[in-house]
Amino acid sequence: MGFLMGVLAVGSGLVGAALHAVSAAAGRGVEPSFWLLSALGAFAFGVTGAVLSARSQVRRIPLLLSAIGLGQGLALLFREYALLGEVPLDWLALWLGSWLWAPSYIASAALLPLLLPDGFLPSSRWRPVLVISIVALAAQASSWALMPYDLQDVPLVVRDLRNPVGVTLAASPVVLVVIGALTVLAVGLALTSVAVRWRGSTGERRQQLKWLLVGGAATVVIFALGFLVPQPAGEVVAALAAIPVPAACGVAALRHRLWDVDLVASVSLRYAILSAVVIAVYATVVAVLGASTGAPVVATAVVALVLLPLHSRLQRWTNRLVHGEPDDPSTALARLGERLEATSDPADVADRLLPEVVARISGLLRSPYTAIHLADGGIVEHGTRPEDLDRVPLQYGGAEVGTLELARRPRSRGEAGRLDLLARQAAIAVHSVLLTREARRSRQLVVVAREEERRRLRWDLHDGVGPSIAALALQAETARDLVADDPAAATEILDRLVPRLNGAVAEVRAIVHELRPPTLDELGLAGAVRELATRFGGRDLQIEVDLSDVGDLPAAVDLAAYRIVSEALANAVRHSGAATVRVTAKRDGRWLSVEVADDGHGIQADGRVGVGLASMRARAEELNGRCVVGAPADGRGTIVSVVLPLTLENPTLEKEPR
Repeated sequence: MGFLMGVLAVGSGLVGAALHAVSAAAGRGVEPSFWLLSALGAFAFGVTGAVLSARSQVRRIPLLLSAIGLGQGLALLFREYALLGEVPLDWLALWLGSWLWAPSYIASAALLPLLLPDGFLPSSRWRPVLVISIVALAAQASSWALMPYDLQDVPLVVRDLRNPVGVTLAASPVVLVVIGALTVLAVGLALTSVAVRWRGSTGERRQQLKWLLVGGAATVVIFALGFLVPQPAGEVVAALAAIPVPAACGVAALRHRLWDVDLVASVSLRYAILSAVVIAVYATVVAVLGASTGAPVVATAVVALVLLPLHSRLQRWTNRLVHGEPDDPSTALARLGERLEATSDPADVADRLLPEVVARISGLLRSPYTAIHLADGGIVEHGTRPEDLDRVPLQYGGAEVGTLELARRPRSRGEAGRLDLLARQAAIAVHSVLLTREARRSRQLVVVAREEERRRLRWDLHDGVGPSIAALALQAETARDLVADDPAAATEILDRLVPRLNGAVAEVRAIVHELRPPTLDELGLAGAVRELATRFGGRDLQIEVDLSDVGDLPAAVDLAAYRIVSEALANAVRHSGAATVRVTAKRDGRWLSVEVADDGHGIQADGRVGVGLASMRARAEELNGRCVVGAPADGRGTIVSVVLPLTLENPTLEKEPR
């Protein structure tokens, strides 16, 4: 009902303004007509009421706003209809237009503030004030409805039409003073109720009531000035009094989330202001040019010139008022998505873009606190953390990558939809950050492993091979010194020296083998794996090898594959209890796929990942590959699946074999 009344208010205001333009062009208007007051009231209150009715759960306030706008619009429509000339029911239209504006306008200052912001009185003690306001509205309506047209403050002279129910008593000073005093009392008490609510409120509600109080007071002051300022300027001033209350309601709703409205409110506010500007410019041009037939054409051209540049400025202003930034939520969401898609460097996402995402979410949802908790324990915050929070899981690819936290408050369906879209985009950014950090950790593990390997080699060379060779050198020098004087003793020393030299050579070969097995260079990956199978196999374990089509491989790839297969075979021998192990490998485009499958008892579901499994995965990830350890379809045994790239480039993930 409130939405329909709001639409009717705007429609009647538009038609009334058009009829006024026709009458003004034909010289049939009355001065002052206060048509701008009714037109702006119809637009401002009608738009605000319709928007709140469509987007808010509150019902009484939007209905009252729409009713005020409809009263203003119908008053303008009926009055301007009667001014067209001798038309059907012109006497009834003029009578309705002469008084409908009064109760609807007085209600904006005497009744509406009393019920703001939730449609209820501050308490039961304010019921007498509600009665006073209703009586004041009825008295104003009756006074203007019964007052003869020629006895009004501004005589309404339209041909020979007379008030069909005119009573001279309605224009007596005593009646006017009593009704005026009653109206002033009702308005004062209504504004006092807002002040009482404001003093007893805190936080966001206090800001909402502050705007409503300012709007109501401004309406009273501007309307009073309209009757004090000489005409025709007084008519324009009085018309401006239609704006403060709906504007205050709009600011309280949009800026401080009163009635929980969203995107459509900013659009409605923008076009309501544009409509008011159009009417004001049109009226000014027509008034300046007079009743010439070309006045409407010139006024239309001026309106078009003013409207085009004003629209974009108003769009930025209303978006900043409502959403805290010059873009509406849809545009801001699209730009945020473009930023995420255009950011190719994950480190940039982690270090700079994710804090921007959090700040943008806080602005789009008007949340004083927003935070993203990453699955790895990291957190990015914006604002001061409150006690009550709403938590939204962030999911990417079916896995939870983090949690979005916001200050708790009720949200409209539009905000809930935007929150869902923002959560999806935030999940993409968080996923990129987690990948970046995981890559960093992998590189750190590789560096640590390399340094550990170097330290082990240093110890092996320093504590093992080094002292052995030094001792052998001393014995060789001793034998050299004894060759001339005691050849037999020298020969005995050399006989003991040769086995030790062979042992040192074997130790050096073992160290070299740990660096890179010579069999890889001599036999290739296939031959080296067959040699491993011979070494690990036995009566209780049969190892089958099928690596016939792997061909020549890069040194880093065949070494990683060899080490992973070696570790997988060692695990099968030590832990699986398998009778058969099958090792297969094949080339698939730019990838090498290796699989080691056994028929043992498999990996326990609650088993911890050991050093061997971690090292296999680290070797694969070091080359931008993948190593997955799992169970076959029948659940028996273990499968180690490895995918390694055959080039030093980073192949696309879509081309990776499944």
